[in-house]
This record gives sequence, structure tokens and C-alpha cells, in this order.
Amino acid sequence: MNMIKKQFGKISQQILIILVLCITAILVLSLIIFKKANKEDHLDEDDHAVEKGSEEGHEEKEGKISLTAQQMVEQGVQLAKVDVGTIDQLSNYPAKLTANTDRQAHVSPSFSGQVQEVYVELGQHVKKGEALASLLVPDLVDQQAQLQIARTNLDLAKQDFNRERDLWSQGISAKQDYQRASNTYRQAQIQVQAAQSRLAAFGASAGSNGRYMLRAPISGVVSQKDLVLGENVQLASQLFVIDQLDQLWLEFIVPNIDVAEIQPNQTIQFKSLQTNALYKAQILNLNAVADAQTGRLQVRAKVLDRADELRPNLMVNVELQQNQPKEVMRVAKDAVQQVEGKDVVFVPTTQMKSVSFKPQNVSVGQVSADGKWIEIKSGVKQGQAYVNKGSFLLKSEMEKGDASHGH
Repeated sequence: MNMIKKQFGKISQQILIILVLCITAILVLSLIIFKKANKEDHLDEDDHAVEKGSEEGHEEKEGKISLTAQQMVEQGVQLAKVDVGTIDQLSNYPAKLTANTDRQAHVSPSFSGQVQEVYVELGQHVKKGEALASLLVPDLVDQQAQLQIARTNLDLAKQDFNRERDLWSQGISAKQDYQRASNTYRQAQIQVQAAQSRLAAFGASAGSNGRYMLRAPISGVVSQKDLVLGENVQLASQLFVIDQLDQLWLEFIVPNIDVAEIQPNQTIQFKSLQTNALYKAQILNLNAVADAQTGRLQVRAKVLDRADELRPNLMVNVELQQNQPKEVMRVAKDAVQQVEGKDVVFVPTTQMKSVSFKPQNVSVGQVSADGKWIEIKSGVKQGQAYVNKGSFLLKSEMEKGDASHGH
């Protein structure tokens, strides 16, 4: 009996060990299956993220930008349709601003002499009568000496005349002596007046001691200056040029076939090549004869506007509007943007809750005279929708997206 109990106990222990091992195996197997399932879930999420990232990267590659209707209103993005209209054609001609010679003064000395002082600089504003330079003039010394001699002779002749007049009135002297003294006195007066007139005509004074002062004949700007201290200058040498810059001339050349577009007193516009600012001028005249070799005519116009940048010798561009504007396919000028060196307009594609915008390459032509329209030669069709306001914002957002993708 005891033997049976012992054997039964051993069997129970073996069964217990087997149960424990089975339970352990089941737990290990469950843990392995759970970890595997969890890993597959993570892999699915990662794969989904990769696919989503790939889709987003594809949108950036295509350069699309999506906005809701509310965002379009907030950002000021507006749409229009490509239409057909007139583009005022402009003919462009290179031109140059020149000094108005009717409002210009050349300053030259009336004597040959040596430069003693120079009082002004090139480009300086001067007033009428202002001293420009002084010269030491030997001829002036001689004329001033002659004036002094004439004045001395006048004093002596006056004394002689007064004495002869008194003697004649007292009956002491003969009348012919009185008349002789009177004639001599009159001649002395004439000689003094003549010497003074010569000095005044040359712009010199009697007491300048040989110094001759050059003065500005008009108010303006010293545009040319051709003298230095100690230099000997000659009579009639052009030492200064003074320009009044409040009204300049505009000069340009046009082919003879384009002359029909230009009429006297016509108002035209020109553009500064430095600032692109537009200014106005009025046609004064055309040369009566064309150039024999080129067949071109020179046109001169009066500048109507005033600005600090408008100076003689400034190169500008004249824009003449042609008489017959043509019908072309056009869009708003501000709608065209530069993307990667190409002209584009943004075209919309409507989705369920947003609108996608994509840059569309276009070939452009003439710009209207008022700068509002630009000709489209190819790239879009008549009636096609495009962004006419807010295109610069779309371009900026697209460039931001490209920069982020690059990083």
C-alpha cells in the first residue's frame, strides 16, 4: 500500500511539472506573438508616414500651393480670365539730356591776363553778378593810367577855363583866349568820359589797380571751368560755362519712317535708365533734312519735369506710342512672375475644400503704355482663369516650400 502511494506521488509531481512547463511555453509564445504584432503595427505606421511624406514631396516638386476660400480672401488672392484687348505699342529710342543753350552763359575775359584768384568750383550754384575769378591785366593798368592822366588834364583845363573866364568878364583878357580855354576844358571832359566808358565796357573799374573781375552774367550752375591759378589766359577764351538747369533739352534720333508719329508741341514721355522713373517732354522741332547716310532725323524736345537726377548728358529712353494699337491676348502685368528665370502665371485647380495654384510658363510680349497689361504669346488660352492679384504672395510661399524641402 505504501508502495502505491509513493508511485502515485511521483506521478502527480511529474504532471505538475509538465503543466508548469506548458503554461510557461504558452506565456512565452503569447509574448512573442504580441511583440511581433506590435512591430508590424509600427511598420505599418512608418510605411504610411513614408507614403505621406512622398506625396507631400511630390506636391512640392510640382510647385503646387493650396488655399481655402477664406485664406484667399485673407491673403488678397483674386482670379481673372485671360482676355483679348488692345496693347498700346511703344517705340523706344535712346536719347540724351542736353543743356538748354537758350538758358546758358559762356564767360570769357575782355583782356588777356594772369589768373590771380578763382572763387568757384565746378558744379557750384552761383548768382548773377557773383565773382568767379580775378585776373591781373597789364592792358588794364595802361587804361587806368590813361584815365588818371585824362582826369589830371581835366583839372588843369578847368582851372585855366575859370581864370580866362574871370579875366574876360573883367575886360582884361581877350575873348578868343576865353574861347580857347573853354574848348580845351570841353575836350578834357570828353577824354575822361571816353576813358571811363572803355573801362566800364570791359567790366573794370578805375580803382582796381590792374585787377579784372570775372562775374556771373546769369544765375545757374557752373558746368564747365577751364582755368587754374597762375595761368595766362587770352582774350575771349571760354573760362566758364553756366547753365540754368531748371529747363533742359531732350535730343534723340528717329528713322524717317517714324516721323509721322511725332508732331511739334506733342507731349512725350521718357524713362531714366538709372531709376526707371518716367518724365514728360514737349517736342520743339525736327531737323528739316535727314542724315544722308542713315536717313534719320534729330528731334529736340523741352523737358517739362524737374528732378535732381535730370542733368545734362544723362542717357534716357524715349517711349513713343504708336498710332495703331493691336488686339492681343493679355493678362494683368502684375500677374506675371519670374520663377527659376522663366515668366509664369499662376493657374487655379478647384478641389473639394481648397484651390490649388500651379505656376504655368508663358511667353510674353509688349507691355501696355500705362503698365497695366502685358501681351501673352503662348502658355495659356483665352478665357482661362489665372491669378491677377496676389501672384507674388504665391511665388513667395512656393519658394519657402522649396527652401524647406531643400533642408
